Amino acid sequence: MNSKAGTTPRTIPDKLKTGANSYSPNFFIVGAAKAGTTSLYQYLSQHPDVYMSPIKEPNFFATDIQLEAIRPEVKERLRLLDASSFLRGDMKKTMHRAFITKPDEYAALFRFAAGKKAIGEASASYLFSDKAAANIHQYNPDARIIMILRNPVQRAYSHYLMDRRMAVTGLPFEEALEEERKHPVRSWGSTSLYLELGLYAGQVKRYLDLFPRDQVLILLNEELREHPEDTMKRVYAFLGVDTAFSTNFEKEFNAAAVPRNTLVKKIISVNLLRVKVRRALKNSFLKRFIRKALFAKPAEERPSAAVNARLLEYYKNDIQSLSKLIQKDLSKWLQIS
Repeated sequence: MNSKAGTTPRTIPDKLKTGANSYSPNFFIVGAAKAGTTSLYQYLSQHPDVYMSPIKEPNFFATDIQLEAIRPEVKERLRLLDASSFLRGDMKKTMHRAFITKPDEYAALFRFAAGKKAIGEASASYLFSDKAAANIHQYNPDARIIMILRNPVQRAYSHYLMDRRMAVTGLPFEEALEEERKHPVRSWGSTSLYLELGLYAGQVKRYLDLFPRDQVLILLNEELREHPEDTMKRVYAFLGVDTAFSTNFEKEFNAAAVPRNTLVKKIISVNLLRVKVRRALKNSFLKRFIRKALFAKPAEERPSAAVNARLLEYYKNDIQSLSKLIQKDLSKWLQIS
């Protein structure tokens, strides 16, 4: 992540440099954003041998995140969610995201992990971050790293659809890309980084340069989507937990959706209302009903052929480099659909 002039990146405090203990994470899902990390997190949360951080994305090791540059509406939402109070509670519910900076608060995420073989978290910022790989390695060089990658054009468009759902943008895709490019701060949380997040080769290399290859599991989004059972068995074997566990794949997580009308956009832009409704409804049937009433599947779940072609040209060299790096055939990613 590029640093803004005049800012000092956060560092991992000395008290965390001694390494992991039995109640600390021993694996990390590091990204990529909008590639399936939420599904992986939810599937792993079902396994009796696995403990997942109740805050899915604590972002603790991405010390180059410029907290002062995070979008104002995100800051306000995080303030209303109040991660510090959540961490002092029983944490039986889950929180999607926070920016945890204090060592004691990060440790609190795992205080109920006794007896679990695999203890992990899933911060999608860690793949893009310039600092996270080294910080995680410093914290626990024996940690297992899981990354899931998605066709970068599809990833960028999915990210755009999420931003439309969250009322971050109402622009057409090409205009949203152009507006996003003009943002002066290229840091996680300050802007969407639609294009940069899909330049995987250098991001993946940071981990492969630090961690032995047998400690890094690289999945493709299409593997999880098309062969979920086999893919999760690979994940369970990688983490050393029971591979015979039967995962429930019925629920879809983070599916693409857009507000049905302008009124819905205005409603979801009110942070206080969104937070209160989410807390009140939890994961109830009513919440799912309201979601269906307010949101619809996008008319187009992919960019136009012309935009798709331009983006494929943008990503072509990086995809080819990544294919060699991870020794996977990614030729399908280079096809215009």
